Amino acid sequence: MKRIGYRTVLFMAILAATLLLYGCQGNGAGDANTIILYSNAITDGRGEWIQERAAAELGLTVQLVDMGGVGLANRLIAERFNPIGDVVFGLNQLLWADLVDHNVLAPYIPAWANEIPAYLNHADGYFHAVALMANLLIYDVYQFSPADPPPTDWLDLWNNARFHGRHAFSEALTGSTTHMILSGIFARFLDPAGHLGISAEGWANIHAKYDTGINLSGQDLYAVISNPANNVALGQMWHTGRPPREAQFGVRSNFVIPAIGIPFSVEGVGLINGSNNPDAARRFIDWFGSAEVMQAFGLEFNYLPANPNALAGLPQEVLEIAALPHQHINWDIISANVQSWLEHIYLTYLQ
Repeated sequence: MKRIGYRTVLFMAILAATLLLYGCQGNGAGDANTIILYSNAITDGRGEWIQERAAAELGLTVQLVDMGGVGLANRLIAERFNPIGDVVFGLNQLLWADLVDHNVLAPYIPAWANEIPAYLNHADGYFHAVALMANLLIYDVYQFSPADPPPTDWLDLWNNARFHGRHAFSEALTGSTTHMILSGIFARFLDPAGHLGISAEGWANIHAKYDTGINLSGQDLYAVISNPANNVALGQMWHTGRPPREAQFGVRSNFVIPAIGIPFSVEGVGLINGSNNPDAARRFIDWFGSAEVMQAFGLEFNYLPANPNALAGLPQEVLEIAALPHQHINWDIISANVQSWLEHIYLTYLQ
């Protein structure tokens, strides 16, 4: 049976997302020293850093296409018969799987591939991990005490009345962090005999998650936590999102380490099938994912490289994230079913 594409997640309005081209003037065809990089991970100066370093070290001009992850994957799939880009960087396991399914990527084994833990890369070489993002359950340390300790697991939030009305959720089901957190929960309750492949216990947990939580209604989690008018103290956050929000909102946060582990997003890099400049694209991939470049990237942006050889000298907070246990998730099963699960959540619990 052909699997349902992750890109067709319920909110099809994402297909109307705006394509932002920074300095892009065509597809670079005929210019052996120009590539177009598609990414959802180049904000906050990361794209400009890549451009400057690639120009200085490779003599390559890198034109940037910056979009959100789901919109970017949709754009690549829509362009697969007439590709514009050369390289894609970022995304997550679910989106990478969809690109592979739609023949968007060409296999390429970069020079540094064998330095990456094998389970993080695509087995047939369609993408390789360059960075990892921990998807965390964070809490405001000032709202807990020895007499009222924080939870030890996501399931505590809705199965322990102490946390009811104190944890927040986002009603938007299109975000990468939301996808990773929900994937981590669904992975615990897989049941071929259950509704949509999830056990009754699993759906009861999902129901309780939304029933006992507080809807962020488009607000930033840290803004809500810092507001004394409510009791919200917990919620989801990607690990690089913590430091700037702590500074902005004056919140001191920590995170829970469930015994089952933490769902990590794999930010990878892949060669776009039909690239106009495949040789330049391969040179860029070989350079960008190298331990030396990823170490410099990590130092500059507090990123966590997937390459263990790139960890030396990185800040202590990055090394702490690197030491966290990974939740083992069957991404083949998750990516084949996540659309129907998200639709069920929206129609059953968010309407």
